Amino acid sequence: MLEKLEINNTCISCDSCFQICPEKAVLTNGVDYAIDDWSCTLCGVCVEICPSESIKLIKNSK
Repeated sequence: MLEKLEINNTCISCDSCFQICPEKAVLTNGVDYAIDDWSCTLCGVCVEICPSESIKLIKNSK
């Protein structure tokens, strides 16, 4: 089972996850945010700091 973190459309673009990620896995163009699956180590720091609870752990059965 593969797991990844994903930022959904309830994101308020506060920049907290981008600033705190120890792996620099959060990518942004200044408006939208995404998590680079290759860099993310699933540490969960971004999930804990997100004020809008927009970052979720996604489990794929592939």
